[in-house]
Amino acid sequence: MCDLSNTGAWDTDKAVLIGIGIGSGGDSGLNGMINQDGANSPWVQDPSEQVWDQFLGDNAPRRQIVLLDHNLEKRFQEQYGGPLNNQEEAELLQVIQELIDEAFTLLGDLNGDENLNVLDVIILVNMALGNFEIDLIGDMNGDGGINILDVVLLVNIILSN
Repeated sequence: MCDLSNTGAWDTDKAVLIGIGIGSGGDSGLNGMINQDGANSPWVQDPSEQVWDQFLGDNAPRRQIVLLDHNLEKRFQEQYGGPLNNQEEAELLQVIQELIDEAFTLLGDLNGDENLNVLDVIILVNMALGNFEIDLIGDMNGDGGINILDVVLLVNIILSN
C-alpha cells in the first residue's frame, strides 16, 4: 500500500489508514511504531498538532478514531478511553465497509453494470431533469450536484473509450 519508512514518500491515492501522533522520540520513535501489532500503517508525525487541528478543530480530544472519505469529509468520529464496545465496533465496521464500497464504485456507472454507456447517460439526463432521484455517482465534475455538465463529461468519457 505505502512506503512505511521515515524517508520514503507514500502514495495518498493508495493509503487506507493513517495514524497521526505527536511523534515524540524523533525518527527512532516512528520506526518503533510501524510493523507492530495494530500499528502497521502510515504514520504522520504531528508535533505541532496542526494536522489534527485542521481536521478536528483546536483542542479536540486526542484519543479518537476518525475516518475521512476521499473528499476528506468526516464519516466516523468516536472518542475512546479503552476498547470500543460492541455497538461502536459495529458502527465503525459499517462505515469502513461503506468507504470501501465507495472506493470501488465506477464514477458515472448509474445502473451498476460496471460499464459506462448510453444507459448511464439516459439515467443521468433524467436525474438532471429531475425525473429520477439524484445519485452523486453521476456527479462527474465533483460539484455536488447533477446537471448538463455532468452529462457532457460522461458522454465524452464514453466516446473516448
